[in-house]
Amino acid sequence: MNKNNRFSNLLCVFIALLLAGAAAGCEESPSSEIKVGVGETVITPPDPVGVSLRGFDRGGNTATGVHDDLHSRSIVVEDRDGNTVVLITVALISVSEENVNVIRNGIQEQTGVPVENIIISATHTHSGPSLGDPETSYARFFNERTIESAVQAWENREPGRIGFGSTDVLGSGVNRSTLRHGGIIPDPEAAVIKVEKANGDLMGVFFNYGNHPATLDLHNLLFTEDWPYFSIREIKEEIGDEVIVGYFQSAEGNINVGYSAELSAVGAYMYNVRSFEYAEHKGRMVSDAVTDILADIETVSDLDIQVSFDYFDFPRRTTYPWTHEEALSWQQEAQASLDEMEQAVPAQPTTDEEARQWQTHARELAERGELDTRNLIGPRAFDEYKVDLWLAGQAVRMSERIEQLPENPDPIRMPMQSVRLGDTVFVTFPNEVFSEIGVAVKEQSPFEKTFILGLAGGRGGYIPTAAEYLEGGYVANGSPFAPQTEQVLIDASLELINRVAGSGMDNVAERN
Repeated sequence: MNKNNRFSNLLCVFIALLLAGAAAGCEESPSSEIKVGVGETVITPPDPVGVSLRGFDRGGNTATGVHDDLHSRSIVVEDRDGNTVVLITVALISVSEENVNVIRNGIQEQTGVPVENIIISATHTHSGPSLGDPETSYARFFNERTIESAVQAWENREPGRIGFGSTDVLGSGVNRSTLRHGGIIPDPEAAVIKVEKANGDLMGVFFNYGNHPATLDLHNLLFTEDWPYFSIREIKEEIGDEVIVGYFQSAEGNINVGYSAELSAVGAYMYNVRSFEYAEHKGRMVSDAVTDILADIETVSDLDIQVSFDYFDFPRRTTYPWTHEEALSWQQEAQASLDEMEQAVPAQPTTDEEARQWQTHARELAERGELDTRNLIGPRAFDEYKVDLWLAGQAVRMSERIEQLPENPDPIRMPMQSVRLGDTVFVTFPNEVFSEIGVAVKEQSPFEKTFILGLAGGRGGYIPTAAEYLEGGYVANGSPFAPQTEQVLIDASLELINRVAGSGMDNVAERN
């Protein structure tokens, strides 16, 4: 064989090996049928000092600064057929339907994603600004920044992978309605959304858990995302600061970090519970649970997306435990009792230092034999008189409102959505819904992976269980909804979930 033939043969072998290697490399390189993207923007008021905070009655007090920035965080998922969904979480107490519509329309205009496929859920921090109608200066800023976070996620979308998992978190959230009888959370489940690039690099981690971000009370005047801030910070320290991490609220109407809602409303001192240190402690419980299961969550590169959207009518309450006249009488008696008891209170601590001073003072009175339990009242007992007056004031307002309703008032009409991503389903809850209602939806859903996105629009007010109306108290007495609303909400959720079932049922495990 001459040199030219040998050279030709060697060249052919080399090219064949090169092509084979390239083919093998193609087979090994990751591929994806879906596209995913994440985005994040800051929604803290540009000039925070002097801005009103929403979540508690702080009187005339306004923000003095920022502890940590508030954010809008978005996930975009696009399936192989081009169906796209946008999931947005914003660190505000709530977002009105008017502002939701502005945001949805803005996103659709810039991305083409249908408004029905865009979900906006509020974290419900009690240390964020008042939003106002879409024409207020902060609302315009907020809406623009929230649109920007979604558009950012859409523009950054690339072939990738997504997975869903869940774990239980015990101890971070507590059933505040049953504290005196055992405040275990009805639904300890925390869902986790894991978003990756096609090569497996993390893009985003989002977690979903029902618990009021209201560790800080009415005395706090700093903007903060509350306990989720600490959860997000700890997760980022574990997986990398470049990864976008976000929190989606679930059904949290009766869940907080462990205090009485009524005592909170009157600003009672709660012995270190209402502090950034306690918020960090509660936040770490969630972040530890999320990071523990993150590596075990399997992601997929292909899934189909189905979305359902509709409006539902929720019955308005027409009866109340007191007439307006009875409520006014209660209010007068409560005020008189409070005025009388105020003369018998040695001290009203509002800080740790003042609490220690009160304890020292009580010891000194006892040593001198002057601690007269017949004529003095302790600060915790005095707080109950303040609560009684506060509840009476609530009854005055609600009884008058209900007595002024027409004979057959129109129901409260609110939108809801459901999104199926493969074998995982999310359904939105309007307003603040009790945890037990979320549990009922999960148990009756045909999907093993069913999760709740709370505070996703609505018209304001708690939605308690029917049983809660028998207990009374702040939430049930203040709700504008009839007791039948619980079942209406469950039925609406299941209807939306069944609409998106489709081919996703092929991969759904049998439910007991």
